[in-house]
Amino acid sequence: MAELRNTSVQEQKNGLSVRDLILVAVLLAAGAVLKLTVSSFLTFAGMKPNFMIAMYALAIILVRPKVFQAGIIGLITGLISQIPMLNATPLVNIASETLGAVVCGVLVAALFKAGSKEGAAQKIAIPAVIAFLTTVVSGYTFALIVGCAMNGLGVGVCLATYAVMVFGTAAMNAVVVAVLIPVLRSVLDGKTPYAVKAAPAEEDQPQSQSEEQQAVVVSDKPIVEMRDFSFRYRGGSAETVKNIDLTIMPGTFVGVTGPAGSGKSTLTYALNGIIPHCYPGSFYGAVRIDGHDTCEASLTDISQIVGSVCQDIDSQMVSSVVEDEILYGLENFKVPKNQVEARITEALEDMGIADLRHRAIAGLSGGQKQKVAIASILALRPKVLVLDEPTAELDPASSLGVFRLLRKYAQQHGTTVIVVEQKIALLSDFADTLLIMEDGCIRFMGAPEEVLQHSDELLAMGVNCPRATTLTNILREKGYYHGPVCRNVDQAVAACKEVLA
Repeated sequence: MAELRNTSVQEQKNGLSVRDLILVAVLLAAGAVLKLTVSSFLTFAGMKPNFMIAMYALAIILVRPKVFQAGIIGLITGLISQIPMLNATPLVNIASETLGAVVCGVLVAALFKAGSKEGAAQKIAIPAVIAFLTTVVSGYTFALIVGCAMNGLGVGVCLATYAVMVFGTAAMNAVVVAVLIPVLRSVLDGKTPYAVKAAPAEEDQPQSQSEEQQAVVVSDKPIVEMRDFSFRYRGGSAETVKNIDLTIMPGTFVGVTGPAGSGKSTLTYALNGIIPHCYPGSFYGAVRIDGHDTCEASLTDISQIVGSVCQDIDSQMVSSVVEDEILYGLENFKVPKNQVEARITEALEDMGIADLRHRAIAGLSGGQKQKVAIASILALRPKVLVLDEPTAELDPASSLGVFRLLRKYAQQHGTTVIVVEQKIALLSDFADTLLIMEDGCIRFMGAPEEVLQHSDELLAMGVNCPRATTLTNILREKGYYHGPVCRNVDQAVAACKEVLA
């Protein structure tokens, strides 16, 4: 069994990683040092930043712990504040810093969503607001305990007396966090925090050739790599998928099928980053997408490589009009404005639904909605397209049309397509590679002709082979036919003619 991985989501939901704990310790230590040294030089009108609060707020924003874990960070901060040289009021700081940290944890959980694309507001403004509110809560808790409980002041008098000090300190802490947060994030990401000269916006940069003129270049490196990958959902008694070793090259059309409960959907969740970033559990081995370890890359980074279409199309729709549905993803991924129109038009044409551009989604058929959902993903130009039973609700003609469009798109753009589907006849006709799963493992994998030779074993597993395959396999067993496995009716007719010749 591969080694259990410490994934980012497990760290948020089940406990903090060693890296997170080190970061918290360093920031709290820095807060104490700064309070003893720099704080006095930043005093203005009797007010100065409280670096202890600013640093634990930074720590909570960066590691995003559970609320009770944030409270523990505040409790530790309060204990550190009892160091005599920090001139803290005994025990009062424990209460004020713990409550402030809990509020900070609640704000972080409410204002930051895992995997969401961060804009300028989330990178600087929101952390500054969180630091401000955290300081106000901590400061007034301190003031109320000291003023009301210890000195007998009324609540109103206490609130008014300490208002300037609390809000002034909160404003200074907000500035400290706004200045430090981009630096710390850049250091943690291994990037240079500030550039000497800003590069021109992508939409303003001249392009040597149009996107349509650029040739499709397919890399010779794997786009998907799974090494001894296993996953058990939290609370599960066994691994849903286990010991998966899989290599997929760019531009490959892969069909995945198997009986119910064989782990197909879990496999797709690992490919698009939902595991480990949304579903907590025990993650073993490694999954790499275009060279990125899914445990280390953010869900935002993975979603820029992998586009996903789920089985329940209605749950994936976010807009009321087809054009707006495609535009939504482009705006969220900050696609340059001068590319938006071309991408919308191209995606609609690739899926053969240009005439639906201004139609209301509520009035579309199931097949049309399916094509709109796929088009909205294709407009983002992912390197990998993962579809979980995309034709489950479609009739045979519509299903065939979707697969034809997917194959055409993959050939034209070099996109890797991975489709989970129960209709093995469709997969056999369109996929380069068939992958059959059973009990969380890959039972068969190879070209359709190779996999379909095992029709008896597939049937025993609950996977129905195409009737053409079953017929010609029987003929092969009886010695009447010696040609390749047939996947469709046309091939079976040719085989029968050969037998009767």
